[in-house]
Amino acid sequence: MTGSGMSYDPRPPKDRTASGADASEKGRRYRDPVGGSFNGGGGLMGRITGRAEADRAKARRYEPYHYESNGTQLRWTVLLLLLWTFVALWLAYADRVTASTLMDLKEQGYVSAPPTILSPNTMREFGEREGITCVDKDDRFIATPECVQLFAVQARYESDKSRGSYLFIALVVLLMVTAFAFGSVSHRASRNILATNNREQRFSPEKSVMWFFIPVMNLVKPWQVFKEMFRGSDPESSIDEQSSWKTKGSVPAIVHIWALIWIVVFAFNPITVGRIWNAVRKNMDDVILAHQRLVIADILLAVLGISAILVIVELHKRQEARHSKVGDILVTPPPPVDPLEEALKEGIRRKELETKQARSKRSRPDNKSKKKF
Repeated sequence: MTGSGMSYDPRPPKDRTASGADASEKGRRYRDPVGGSFNGGGGLMGRITGRAEADRAKARRYEPYHYESNGTQLRWTVLLLLLWTFVALWLAYADRVTASTLMDLKEQGYVSAPPTILSPNTMREFGEREGITCVDKDDRFIATPECVQLFAVQARYESDKSRGSYLFIALVVLLMVTAFAFGSVSHRASRNILATNNREQRFSPEKSVMWFFIPVMNLVKPWQVFKEMFRGSDPESSIDEQSSWKTKGSVPAIVHIWALIWIVVFAFNPITVGRIWNAVRKNMDDVILAHQRLVIADILLAVLGISAILVIVELHKRQEARHSKVGDILVTPPPPVDPLEEALKEGIRRKELETKQARSKRSRPDNKSKKKF
């Protein structure tokens, strides 16, 4: 709105300051353009994951800004990606051990995989598949040598599977944490395109993160986003022609490799192996094949983590080099759109249109009567 020296604040209500002297008064909330900068916290986890940085960037997205180095966010993101890679390789080893256990059991003459949960029903079914009776009619275990061996086999397999399950849960948790950190790096890198003497940016900082979470589109759009960021960060492109980077900026091969691995992982990962590629496991060979494919899927996750590290490190180097070349540039984003003001303008526009139409209808009979005379 105009006339008060304030600008409409698009931030959530909890992050705004109320207009007027008394902040406790109710009413429309505004941000002081001089002293109202947002200093969001978020704690240690907020800083590690990049969530706090994302909140601050969101609150300041309409304020003028200079180039902002990605150094701190980059270090945390690389650390998380290294941890992701380590856990993925550990998971690959665990799945390889499970596959070896099953192959060993097959050589011993077992025709089916042991159950992962110990109960009378599961052991009865396992024994029936192997031709051994280990549970009586009263659901009591029978301590014959064959049954004791059967229980030992089940315990060994359950231990291997449990290790893999715990590692997979850890990998999922790391995925969520790393997603925030990687998004923070991507957001700031996208903001820096205009701050390094470029213009006509296609993907906004918000969209550079958003496209990762939209199904189907996230197979292609992140690749396009990073191609744009690399072109805009190329220190060799001209700093005099602000639009030349779109055609003359270079994109290293690692970006295309990372994008290809990203697509492959979407199609072939531990979840799709169990639900698509090996959804039907009728015998021991099918279960062994499923675990062997899990090993490949886990290794692909590790390769994805390594390629992501190479991409963001190279992008950071480019942006630092270009910034040192062009110096500090002040970027002024377009002013925020006040939804209330836009609604009022739209209402006025419609009212004027209705008035013109009404006047036009009233003038038509007069014109006809004049023609008769």
